[in-house]
Amino acid sequence: MILPCLLYALAQLLSSHLIVDDQVLVVYDLELAAISAVLVLFGYRAVAGLALLSVLTLLLRPLTEFYELLGYLAAALISYFFYAKSTGWRSPSSFGRIILTSQRLIWLCLCNALLNTVFSEVVCLFTTYHPCAAMAFEHVFNAETLVRIQGVMNGCVTGIPLFYTVLRIICRPKYAAICLKSIGAQFSESVGYIRFTLWAVSLLVLMIFLNIPFKDNVFFTFYSLILIFPLMLWSSVRIGYLFTAPIWTVMLIILAKNNENYIALNDDFMLHQVLVSTAIFVFTLTIVIMGVLSRFNKLRFDQLLEMGLTDPMTNMPNLRALKADIKQSPHSTVGLIQVPEMELFSRRYGLHFRARYQKKLADHLRSNLRGDEKIYYHAGYGLLLKLDDPSWGRLSLLYQSANTFRYSHNNQQLGFRSGLGYCRATQFCNDVYSLTGKLGIVSGLSLVNGKPENLEAQSSRILESYIVGRTDIRTVLQKTLDNDAFVLMAQPIVSTRGEERYHEILLRMLDEEGRFIPPDRFLPVATEAGLAPDIDLWVIRNTLKTMQQQPDRSFSINLAPVTVCRASFVHSVQLLLAEFGVDPQRIIFEITEADALSDTEQSQNTVRSLKSLGCRVAIDDFGTGFSSHARLRDVSADILKIDGSFIREITESEVSHYIVESFCHVARMKNMQVVAEYVENESIQLCLERMNVDWLQGYHIGKPVPLLTLV
Repeated sequence: MILPCLLYALAQLLSSHLIVDDQVLVVYDLELAAISAVLVLFGYRAVAGLALLSVLTLLLRPLTEFYELLGYLAAALISYFFYAKSTGWRSPSSFGRIILTSQRLIWLCLCNALLNTVFSEVVCLFTTYHPCAAMAFEHVFNAETLVRIQGVMNGCVTGIPLFYTVLRIICRPKYAAICLKSIGAQFSESVGYIRFTLWAVSLLVLMIFLNIPFKDNVFFTFYSLILIFPLMLWSSVRIGYLFTAPIWTVMLIILAKNNENYIALNDDFMLHQVLVSTAIFVFTLTIVIMGVLSRFNKLRFDQLLEMGLTDPMTNMPNLRALKADIKQSPHSTVGLIQVPEMELFSRRYGLHFRARYQKKLADHLRSNLRGDEKIYYHAGYGLLLKLDDPSWGRLSLLYQSANTFRYSHNNQQLGFRSGLGYCRATQFCNDVYSLTGKLGIVSGLSLVNGKPENLEAQSSRILESYIVGRTDIRTVLQKTLDNDAFVLMAQPIVSTRGEERYHEILLRMLDEEGRFIPPDRFLPVATEAGLAPDIDLWVIRNTLKTMQQQPDRSFSINLAPVTVCRASFVHSVQLLLAEFGVDPQRIIFEITEADALSDTEQSQNTVRSLKSLGCRVAIDDFGTGFSSHARLRDVSADILKIDGSFIREITESEVSHYIVESFCHVARMKNMQVVAEYVENESIQLCLERMNVDWLQGYHIGKPVPLLTLV
């Protein structure tokens, strides 16, 4: 009830009018702004207070002021009605929101000022017996009316936000702290103290020029007003709308009070007043709009930045957020909780299963965190943690907590084993991606050892070196395959019955320094990378190319397990045999025991199809899989190669001797020839010959030589 009366009295005090030719010229009017601000904040609840204001004005003030108030009230109520209709429940929101700016400018400023002018003219028209000539002019469409409308509009654009803020602070003092915090948030980091000081000093100097009655210099005219505008525009964009708007309002109040100091009262006064009024109005709109747009852009930029630091599936901070945080606290500890089994379950249930599990696990672990410690999303199968100097006890607690966590899915309680690797972030502040890769290594070691593992530990460095070595091999492997740079070796396999010898093709690879890399190092990497079938076809092609020049030779070629399981492999072999015109009977494909005895339909089809082409099939490394004689009964192969681990000890171990002898008996019953590997000395050779082993292979028989050197 009281606030509208007090605010209206303050607005009358701050408004500015001039007497020109015995008429009142409105320079800057805040009375309509005060009434509109009350309506924006309190809505129609303010009608009682406005009614009290009307009664008090009628009783205590001249009648002309009462008529003037009626014009303000009518314009404000109608404008507010349409404004509330267009904005709904958001109508009392604070100023500076881009979503409401257009509605506020249209209804609370433009519509307000025009309606007020119309109602003022109507009131004066019907109350001609009252001395209200101060409110009406002889002609409506003249310079005085234009100045009045712009003065009222300027008052509404700048005054409504100011009065609104004052009212909210009066009703809720804590709102002042919110305003100060918002002003601080809008300050651009690029402003700095020096730029702010230069801006403030420049603004103060120009205001002094405009407000002292000294006319002998151009800077003491409204030229200085033009120079103020770019300063305020810079402030609106760089410092922020919330700071600039009240400063600009105060400046307009001061400038309006001292209007005659920078606009001389002469024959050109009205023309200059129109120009100044129009310029102030245009620049007021520009300052407001640019300030709001700047705030909107900053909010959108912050939202995009937040999106860039957040994983969209889990809404958890991501690696970029971790990188930013460890730059702020480089002495913190970074940990990685890795859940390898999650890969299998993600394949079955989808990525959303993994995301939900990670969110639930993060919620479970947060009870063990302190202060600014955080949990981050990891694109692999786990979570990253930033910890502040954790003790071994806390790390062990986190490890146990992760491993005892149970996740409910489809009415099942799922628990996954996880590993925890950790280290200081000091040396990885600028390379968080390398850090997470190294932590992945030690988290795997943690999973094996059953305790948290430190990246700086010796065992972790050894494992890291192993991983780095495998990645280097993978790089060389692809380069060698692309450049046809593998080396084929041939090791003789000699018959004990005087048959023509044949050779086993052995694959070798050189590193970048020209040194041989052992097959047991690069072949597993090739299998993991999915390159094994391509390498096997490369070996077959180049072996057949050699056989094209030497059609009487026979060779055995090893096949990787994944190659045997590939449905298109046999067709590729058939095409290569036709291309080089090689007799299939001179090709032996060596398949490991696990593949030859496999129950998978594809591996069995591959063995049968190779034999149907005319090629022979050998079971390699027989005995290593502890296969029974019963399973050997079902194998359809031509040659049985006994693993060298039995051959080496055949002269020293009766068990090895008996095992080899039993393999030979079963092979003969199956009409299979037997090859003994790793014949390293003469005593082994003689022992095998007494057993009637068909073929011998080993360094005592002959060492591998380059394929191209065979004569």
